[in-house]
Amino acid sequence: MPKSWSMICDCPELAVDVARDAERIGLSVEAIVADEPAETAIEAISAGKPTALALEREIAADQGVQLAEAMRAHEATVPLAVVGPQALGLLHDLGLPAVHETGPMVAIVALLELPTEHPWAATTKELPPVDRVRLGDSVSHRAEGRFVRIDDGMIAHESDGGHSRPIGTPRDVATALRAMRASHGASRPKVPVVRGVEADAVLDTILGPRRALSDPASKAALGPYDVPLPVEELCATPSRAASEASRIGFPVRVALASPDLRLWDHPDLAAEVFSAAQARDAYRQIMALARSRSEAARLLGVTVSAATMARTLLHVRMEPLPSGPVLADIGFADPHGRASGDTTQTVLPATARALEQVLLRLRGSSLLLEGGAQERKEAVSAIGDVLMRLAAFVHQWRDQIEAVEVNPLAILVGGELEVRQACVTVGDAFSRSLHAS
Repeated sequence: MPKSWSMICDCPELAVDVARDAERIGLSVEAIVADEPAETAIEAISAGKPTALALEREIAADQGVQLAEAMRAHEATVPLAVVGPQALGLLHDLGLPAVHETGPMVAIVALLELPTEHPWAATTKELPPVDRVRLGDSVSHRAEGRFVRIDDGMIAHESDGGHSRPIGTPRDVATALRAMRASHGASRPKVPVVRGVEADAVLDTILGPRRALSDPASKAALGPYDVPLPVEELCATPSRAASEASRIGFPVRVALASPDLRLWDHPDLAAEVFSAAQARDAYRQIMALARSRSEAARLLGVTVSAATMARTLLHVRMEPLPSGPVLADIGFADPHGRASGDTTQTVLPATARALEQVLLRLRGSSLLLEGGAQERKEAVSAIGDVLMRLAAFVHQWRDQIEAVEVNPLAILVGGELEVRQACVTVGDAFSRSLHAS
């Protein structure tokens, strides 16, 4: 006899919905309304109770990590419904079969009670064609039972022994199966370690009060981690800008260096030039425009860097989570990508397969993963290498920094990557150490 599931909710309305959906398919549940549902769920998992979670409000990334860790530690699976606008990709990456409604969540519970390891591998050949389309990737040659239609248009799972178990409506079952496939096989590899990093050199750069480092200082902190940085020089005078531009070779990019005026907010404070005279003029014009934009802004000069042609621009932001992993926001940095909000979230470290699935969640993923299987593999490997190096930096200095932002991370025409602009936000660890002493 299956155990009664603890269905933990954050509002009474969801508790009513869960109880109604469970009753419809004959599922035994105990609907509980809790002020701190994630914490209550972790306690229930630790006590060995089959647990599901239904939330009206978003679940924080760190709570999701803690929930997934508890689930993994007790070899459990926790169905999760977030009835709201929260994207579910991060939760799937953590191994949580997350959906947006209570009906599919209850269907996941019913699927988990089946005596089969992979319920999504049940055959659909007994179903009408429209239901086979809805259920998607289920295959007909695996001996994992079969899905069948029963009364009231419901779908049930029928085992090879003939035992039938109601699961839910076709749409609820289809959503449940997609969530279970997406969250299956999630793992947490160890944080990568970049060898040969001179910790004192990094600490000298980030040591100090809470602040956002300039682009040159941020790149100096990231440099020991072998992230791909452009060939560039910081120049404090027009003549130095002209000299370095000639040394690097034209065309070059001249861009403002300031911890207060970021190029992703002020893209007009950068220019591509083709001669030493143009480099001098660009220096003067950029500095004058920056002063007019903010009299109080700190202006370090300009960076002169080799001009490279980008195929795609990404925006990456990472921050350390208290529970251990690094939270990464990944999206497109071009104007269209920013306007469309084409972004996704995940936690690092992650396997190459998991990273590919993360990138495929972006609507513009074809710009990143074009070509055949080998080209896709190489693209995932190159992007993943940079992301892991950034994650290693964030993890090693989690007590000193709050976040790292790269905007843009350029994917060049030849497939190479380049960190064009970076910002490391330093926390208050230094100030706290002064007060403590």
